[in-house]
Amino acid sequence: MSKSKKKPVKKTDVKKKKQFPVKKIVIAAVAAAAVAALVVFLVMKTNEDNAKRELKNTTWISMSALNASGDEVDIRQVYNNKYTTYKGTLSFDDGNKFELWLSQGDPSDGTHSGTYELKEDKISVKFDDGTENDFNIHRKDGKIAQIDVFYGEYTVRFFPE
Repeated sequence: MSKSKKKPVKKTDVKKKKQFPVKKIVIAAVAAAAVAALVVFLVMKTNEDNAKRELKNTTWISMSALNASGDEVDIRQVYNNKYTTYKGTLSFDDGNKFELWLSQGDPSDGTHSGTYELKEDKISVKFDDGTENDFNIHRKDGKIAQIDVFYGEYTVRFFPE
């Protein structure tokens, strides 16, 4: 009997596929989302702080008004008086308080006050009597140029003094 030598079986080189790094991609995506959220928050906070600085210690004067149909009306019609120089005022202090004077007569008679919170496109106000409202903001070149206040059936437009 002859002994035959067994030929060694050649192992074929099977290359393992590299696994897709899902874990790393998920971690990178979560980190990128967190960084993006932080950037958005900081930009919004900076804009809000800038706008608050813009309102601090300012007085705004009513210069025009719109009726319910959106047509421009004489400001004297809104206040129901004949004085050509009469103007309402809206003022903000160095904190978060405001005063709004819209009625004719002595300012102490028709002054409404309260607190405000500046949002991106409006000022949310809470009057001392508990009622709440929003004043719309119009910007020009990134700065507040006009504030609209709803007064009865009118929208009174206030501009910087």
